Formats: sequence, structure tokens, C-alpha cells
Amino acid sequence: MQVSADDTSRAGEPEACDLLLLGGTILTLDEADTTLADGAVAVRDRRIAAIGPRAALAARFRAARTLDCGGRLLMPGLVNSHNHTPLMITRGMIEDLGFAPMFTAGIPQGHRLTEGEAEALARLGVYEMLRHGCTTIVDFYRYPQALARAHAELGSRAIVAGRVHDADPEALTQRRYVYDPTLAREAIQENADLIAAWDGHDQGRIRCDWAPHAPDTCSDACLAEVAGLAAGHGGNIHTHLCQSPVEVEQVRARSGLTPPQAMEAAGLLTPALLAAHCIHIEAEDVARLGRAGAAMAYTPLGNAKTGRIAPALDLAEAGVEITLCTDTFSGDLFEAMRWGVAMQRIRRGAPVLDARTALAWATGNGARRLGLGAEVGALTVGRRADILVMNTDAPSMAPLIDGHGLLVYGATGMDVGTVIVDGRVVIEDGVLATADGPAIVREAQKVSEGLWARSGRRPITLGEA
Repeated sequence: MQVSADDTSRAGEPEACDLLLLGGTILTLDEADTTLADGAVAVRDRRIAAIGPRAALAARFRAARTLDCGGRLLMPGLVNSHNHTPLMITRGMIEDLGFAPMFTAGIPQGHRLTEGEAEALARLGVYEMLRHGCTTIVDFYRYPQALARAHAELGSRAIVAGRVHDADPEALTQRRYVYDPTLAREAIQENADLIAAWDGHDQGRIRCDWAPHAPDTCSDACLAEVAGLAAGHGGNIHTHLCQSPVEVEQVRARSGLTPPQAMEAAGLLTPALLAAHCIHIEAEDVARLGRAGAAMAYTPLGNAKTGRIAPALDLAEAGVEITLCTDTFSGDLFEAMRWGVAMQRIRRGAPVLDARTALAWATGNGARRLGLGAEVGALTVGRRADILVMNTDAPSMAPLIDGHGLLVYGATGMDVGTVIVDGRVVIEDGVLATADGPAIVREAQKVSEGLWARSGRRPITLGEA
């Protein structure tokens, strides 16, 4: 049982708190893997003030608001470590067309969006991830201030960055690399403006970082410049690494180095690096990432949809910490946990990994690598109150015997009932509490129809031309 420091010194009068969650089984995912049946959580000033038996906390606290969680399962919010929310526009469209939006002709991505369109799509992406229990979200793309506004409004905890590169995006759709220093200056300025305007917003709920897109889409000079800026800023560095054979070939042709070697030469291969994908990576570079103390954003859904499996376990064994993400292919990190285990078992041909490891990838590991290990990722006194209340009356959430296994192998994001971020209820009984959810979907649908129509693909919702 966890209690606050002043628990034994109370004078008998009920303590005030902002929110009291009464009842339910609590899966804390703390270091001792504590579980508590018929428990309660008290929230005060955005943080967990106490965790303990329901009867004890009901008597101890006088809450501004009380939620009855009897029969439910409470757990920490999920940490989704790599996303580009406006790319929700590609869902159901990119999987059969090509490798990635930035390299696929005819896709209405980044350089074809207006800022208003990016914000409408970002709101859809944030809404979906919150609905599926992702309370901390790494999000970087063009128009990063539009992303920051979406997270600020809807209530997620976010780490936002721009999309820094100097490879011409239109040439990339033709698989040509044309580096333009003007593009680098513009993207770097956009990221710098984001940091100036948003870093630390709402008591740190919104944080900003640097994100060089990838070692092939950034020239060596661009990578080095971002390394200097990121070192001065602190925080994390977000990127794509060894994502495709094309990337590996381009970096080798340009510099004679592998992508991780190029990142190292630029000064980016550090403990601050959170690298997504890491699929086409050599054994020497697996060891190189481990020695550097870098972390991986594991993307099992996106990788598998293109017929690839990243060597996540090889990286973990080399000392690379594994975090988990959906990379905008969906918002369902429960699905990603399940796929993440399955893909590594297929790759190793053995029943490697377990549910507790997958849950750690989706919670504590991500929190720690984002510098939030003392703040989120587990339910303990003093941490930020980022809490999920799971609907145990859903058929996919029964029978509840071992909560860890059920969450990884049975649950889906739609089993999330209530989502609390920083002590604020942002999803209640599946309904967005901070904005009009159906209106967000309608706006994103309208924007998407226009963008796809401009790109030469008429949406079925518009009928015949």
C-alpha cells in the first residue's frame, strides 16, 4: 500500500483533494509491481496524493469530484514515443501504395498541407490516441505549433518537435535526393520558434525537442547543425534511423558511412537520441547504439505492414532501451504491444518476451527515456496523475485473472473507459471531455477529402465527378 508522507500526522479532519477514484483493481506498474484490489487513488494539484484501500481513502479525503471505479482496472497512462499526427490522413491509403509518405508520390503529406489543414488532422490524431489511452505522446511534423495547439486543447501530455530536413520533399517522391540549405534554415527556424513559444507550456505538460527527420533526408551539415542546437537545448533528439534500404544506400553513397555512423559523426548518437524503426541495421551498429546509450522507438505495426521486423531484442540485449509507438498507423498502443511481442517471437522462432516487458515498453521505458521517469509511467505517490480506467465489463477484458497478460494479449484501445492526464479527466466513459469529438472527426474528414481530391484521388464520400 502506498500512502503520502503526511499520512500518519493527520489530525483527523478529511483532507481536500481534487479527484478521488474509488474502487477497482489498481495495477501500479511500480518497481515492486504492486497491485491492489478494491483500491483508491487521490489526486491533488495534478499529482497522485495517495494510493491505498478504498475504505481508508474514502474516509481520509474530501474530494471536489469522486469517480466510482468499482469493478474497473486502473493503470498508468501509456507513453507513445513516436508519431506524426497529421499523417492520419494516410491511414488505409499508404499501406498498399508504397513505403512511407515522404517517399511516395501522390500522397498529400507535409509540404502539401496548409497550417490549418495540419492542425485539423493533428486534432484527429491526438483525439484518437487519447481515446486509446495514450496520455504521453511524442509528435513531430511540419507546422509543429499546430501540433502543440492540438495537444494543449485536447489535454494530452506531449513532446512536440518540427520536422527538420534539407532534402527537397518533392524530389524524394521520385527517389531523388536534392539538398537545399534554404529548406534547412526554414525548418530549423520553425523548430526554434516552436521551442520559444511552447516549451514548458501548462506546467510542463507540453515540452518541445529537436527532430532531424533522418540521416538520409538531412545532409551531414544539417545533422551537425541540429546536434549543436539540441545539445544547447537539452531534452531528447527524435529521428528515423535505418528505416529502409534506400536510406542506408543514400547515406553510404554520400559519406561512406552507415546511418548510425553518420549520426555519430554529427554528434547526434548520444543518450538523448530516440530513434524510430532501426530495421536495416548492421550488428556493429546495434552495438554502437548500445554503447552510446541511445533508445529505440519500436514500431511493430508499421514495420509488419511493410513485411519487415526490427531487431528490437538484439538492440535491447546490446543495451538500447526499447520504447513503443504506433507511428500514426493507429492510436492503439495495446495493439502495438501485442504485435511487438509477436514480431519478436517470429523473428527469434521462440516464445521470447512476456506481457510485463511489453507493458514496460509502453509505460515506464518511454517515460524514462523522455526524461519523465519520476513523473509518469507508473502509479505512485508524487507522480503526475496520468491514469487509465479500463472497462472490465467489455468481453475482451474478461476474465481478469492476470492483469498484465490480459492487457497485452486481450485488450484494445476501445476498452479504455476514462483517461486522466495531469489530474484532469480528458476522456470520460469513452467521450472526449475537452472538445467536441465528433466535430473533430467531421473537420478532419472534410480536410482529408479536399487534400486527396487535390492529389488526384477522389474520396468515395464525394460520389462521381
